[in-house]
Amino acid sequence: MNSFSNKRIPDAEFKKILLNVTSPGRYSGGEYNSIKKADSILKIALCFPDLYEIGMSNQAVKILYNIINKKTHSQCERVFCPAPDMEQALEQNKNPLFSLETRTPVKQFNILAFTVGYELAATNMLNVLSLSGIPVLAGERTEEDPVVIAGGPAITNPLPFGKFIDAVFIGEAESEFLSLIKDLENLKTEGLGRTEILNILQKNPFVWYSGKKEKTKRAVWNDFGSNLTDMEYLVPSIKTVQDHGVIEIMRGCPNGCRFCHAGIYYRPFREKSVNNIISEAENIIKQCGYREMTLSSLSSGDYTQIQTLSRRLNDIFSKRKISFSFPSMRVNGFTLPLINEISKVRKSGLTFAIETPDIAHQKGLNKEVTTDKIIEILNQAKKYGWNKAKFYFMVGLPFFREDEETDNIIDFLRKVGRESRMQINVNLGTFIPKPHTPYQWSFQLTEEEALQRIMKIKKALPPRFFKVGYQSPFMSMIEGVISRGDESAADIILTAYKNGARLDAWEEYIDRDAWRNAITDCDVNMDILFSSKDTEEALPWDDISLNVGKAFLKRELSKAFNSEITDPCNNPCNDLCGCCNDDTTKVIHAQRPADEENPENKTEKSKEDLEKRIKILFSFTKNESAVYLSHINIMSVFERAFLRAGLNVCYTEGFNPKPVLEFANPVSLGIYSDEEIAAADFTFSQNTNCDIIESSFKDGLNAVLPEGVKIVRCKVIKLIENEETGKKTRSTMSVYAGGVYEISAAVDLQSEKIDKLENFLENNYDMKFERQGKKIILSTGLNNLNEKVKIVNPVKFLNEKFSEFFISEFTVTRISTLAEDWREVDRYVQVNYFDLYQ
Repeated sequence: MNSFSNKRIPDAEFKKILLNVTSPGRYSGGEYNSIKKADSILKIALCFPDLYEIGMSNQAVKILYNIINKKTHSQCERVFCPAPDMEQALEQNKNPLFSLETRTPVKQFNILAFTVGYELAATNMLNVLSLSGIPVLAGERTEEDPVVIAGGPAITNPLPFGKFIDAVFIGEAESEFLSLIKDLENLKTEGLGRTEILNILQKNPFVWYSGKKEKTKRAVWNDFGSNLTDMEYLVPSIKTVQDHGVIEIMRGCPNGCRFCHAGIYYRPFREKSVNNIISEAENIIKQCGYREMTLSSLSSGDYTQIQTLSRRLNDIFSKRKISFSFPSMRVNGFTLPLINEISKVRKSGLTFAIETPDIAHQKGLNKEVTTDKIIEILNQAKKYGWNKAKFYFMVGLPFFREDEETDNIIDFLRKVGRESRMQINVNLGTFIPKPHTPYQWSFQLTEEEALQRIMKIKKALPPRFFKVGYQSPFMSMIEGVISRGDESAADIILTAYKNGARLDAWEEYIDRDAWRNAITDCDVNMDILFSSKDTEEALPWDDISLNVGKAFLKRELSKAFNSEITDPCNNPCNDLCGCCNDDTTKVIHAQRPADEENPENKTEKSKEDLEKRIKILFSFTKNESAVYLSHINIMSVFERAFLRAGLNVCYTEGFNPKPVLEFANPVSLGIYSDEEIAAADFTFSQNTNCDIIESSFKDGLNAVLPEGVKIVRCKVIKLIENEETGKKTRSTMSVYAGGVYEISAAVDLQSEKIDKLENFLENNYDMKFERQGKKIILSTGLNNLNEKVKIVNPVKFLNEKFSEFFISEFTVTRISTLAEDWREVDRYVQVNYFDLYQ
C-alpha cells in the first residue's frame, strides 16, 4: 500500500497537477447537476472503476448518485480511476485519490462503493484502494478505513473479489440498497463506526461477504416503469464514450438467450409505458440538454409498443432536432414500418447480433434469424438511405466444431454482402460461459484457439467490402478467469496488479505480461478452469441466487443441445424459471396508449411566419472548474445549455446539425477569463422586444450553466447586410483584435528575469507590458500597422518561450477581449465587441 497524505490537495498544488495531465476536466468536477452537500451523517464515495469517460457513460452511476443524494440524508460523491499520468502525479506528490465534488480524500468517507460493469475492472479497483491509502486486503483494514462494498452485473461471482471487498450487494439497487443506506444512517446518528456498519450489512439478505454460510439472493426493483421525471442527471462537461441521453425503456429481456448473463440478472422482463417514456425524454432534454437520445434495453426491438413509441417520439421531438436511436435491435423485431420510422431520426447504422448463422445452433442459443430475413431487411433499409450494417458473432460456442463454425460465418457474410451490396462491419468475440446461465457448465476456448478461428474468418473476407474487428482473445481469457474463478482467481488479480496491470479493458493500457506472469506465478491450472463441468459439480458461485433455479438452467442446457426453442417470457408464464413469485413483480408489458385508438393530429403548425431570426452577441466567464475545459468542451456546454434554457437556437444544415455558434478567440485550457466573446443565432417571436430577449437569454442561461461559466453581458444583433459589399456582418472571429490579460504571481514581480521579459516583449512584439506589484497587465494587438510581430495568443506564446517559470508559477486571466472596428477603413482601432453594433 502506498503512503499518502490524508489531507485535501491544496488549490495551488491541484492547479499545477491539472495543468500537466491530459484531459484535466476528468478531475475538476463542477458539472451541471453535480451536488455538493455539507458534511452529512453518512459519506459515500461512489466509484465506477475506470476512467471518467467510461464511468460517466454508465447509467447506474448517474441513477445511484441522484437517488442517494436526493432520497437519503447521505452525502454521495464520485470517484474514478486516474489515467497513468494522473496516477504518477498523485504518487510523486504523495497526494491521495479524491472525490470530484469536494476533493475529499477517499479514505475520509464512511463507505467506498464500487459499481462494477465488467470483470476487467478488477485491477482498477485495487488501484483505487491503493491510491486512496486504503489497504488492498480486506483483512488488513482498521476502524480508520471506509467499508468497501461492491455491486453490479459483473460481480455475481464474488469469490475472486472476496479478499478485497468487505461486502457485495447482489441485484438492483434502486430500492433495497436505499433502504440499507437509511439503516446505516440510523447507526451513524448513534455514533457507531466501521464494525457496526459491517454488522448491519452482513445481516442483509442481499449482501454477500466472505465466509457467509447461507445463500445470498438478488434484489429486484418492483417499481421499474414508474415515472422518473424527478431525476436530475449529471451532465459531463467533457466528451464521454456514450455522450447522449439514455432512457431505459425495458429491463430484462423476453427472449431468454441461453448465453446471456444480463438476461438472467435483470429478470423478470418489464416495460415502461409509452407516456412515461415520453415524459422522461422531456425531462432529460430539459435537465440535460441532450439532442441525441438512446432508448436503452437488452433488446429494444422487443418493446411491445415499439412502432407507436417511435412514431410518437418523432412527432413530438423531430422539429427540435432531437433524435432517438434504438440499440440492441433483434432481427425479428425489424418491420418495414419500423424501418420507415427509424429512418426519420438518424441513420447511424443497423446492428445485428447474430452470434451464429447456423439455424440449428441459433435454436440452441434460443434465437432464430434466417439469412433471407436479414437480406430482406437490408434491402428495405437501403431504400431509406442506409448503406452499412454491423454484425456480431461469437466463436467457441459449445456445440460447434472449429471448421463448421468458421466456415458458416464466412459463407453467411459473403452471401449477405453479395446480395445487399452494403458495407459490412463485423465484430468477432470469444464465447465466455458466464455464471448463472444455462452454459455455466460449458468449456471456453483458450486464447490460441480463439485467435486461430478469428484470424481464419478475418483473412477470408476481402477488406474492400468487410471491415472486421474483434475483441482480444487475451482479454476474453482474463474475463473468463475472473468471472468463472474461485478464491485462487483473487491471487491472480492481486499478483497482476502488483506486476503493473490496470485499465485492462483499454487496448492501449493492458499489460499482457503482467497477467501472464501472474498466472504462471500463482500456478493456476487453466485447463481445469476452462474445461466443461458436470451439471452436478459444485460451482464457485453456487451460494449466490439470481432467483433462477438450477433445475431450469439444466432444462435449458438440454434444450440447447437438442436445438429446442423456449417461448419468450410472458404473463402467465409457460416455463417457470423461479424468478417470479409473490415478492417479485411478474412480467409487465406496456399497453397501447389510450389516445392511440383515435389519434389526434397534433402536428404543430409552422411558426416561420411568426418568428424572427436574430444573432445574440454575449460575453461569459471561464473560471473555477471550467478553466480545465477545452474549447470543444465549452462548445458542447453551450449547445446543451441552450436546450436546457428553452432557447430556440438555429442549427446548421446537413446530416449532423450543430448550433450556429461562433467564438471570437477562445483562451487556452488552464487560462481564466472574465470576458470570452461568442455569438449564436436564435429565433424569437416577432413581437418580442430586444430588452426582453436579452434579459431572458442572460437569466435563462445562467440558471443552467455549470460551475465557472456565467453570462456577463449580451446584446441582440440583427443580421444586417454590409452597405458596401452586400455581405453579412463579419464574424466575431474575423474581427478579433487582441485582449488584455492579468498575470498574477504569488510574490512581487521584481526580478531580472521579469525585466528581460518586459524588454523582450515590448521591443519585438505587439504588446504593452505594465507591472502592478504582484501583477502584470499585458495588452496585445495594439497596432497591426507597425513592424512588430502581432501575437494572437500571448499566453500560448509565453508558455512556449518561458515555460520554465510562466504557467506553473502564474495565474493568467483574460480581463477583456477586443475587436477591430471595421468601420474605420484607413486606420486600426480597437473597440469593445459590443460597441461595434451601436
